Amino acid sequence: FVASTGKPGSGTATGTYSVLSKFPNAYASTWDLQMPYFMGIYWSGSLQNGIHALPILSNGQTLWAGYLGTPVSFGCIILSSANAQALYYWADVGTPVIIRY
Repeated sequence: FVASTGKPGSGTATGTYSVLSKFPNAYASTWDLQMPYFMGIYWSGSLQNGIHALPILSNGQTLWAGYLGTPVSFGCIILSSANAQALYYWADVGTPVIIRY
């Protein structure tokens, strides 16, 4: 899958993790956005970074549309809606996740 990771200064941590949580549509109050097909994979302070579809702002606009493949996130791994949905339904809590560049 083509993915976007964290932008410089808020990069996505490399390492070996596992799926910690799954939410069909998680809400990120820090940025006031929805994260469809969210799978949390590691803690970054008090927040979980994860894998999810392109975020949706409160006005309904899709954030970062057209930027997949470019580091743009706040640390999460961003996929297209179709790819995020497929991965969400394939992976269970506990599924290993390896992040490397």
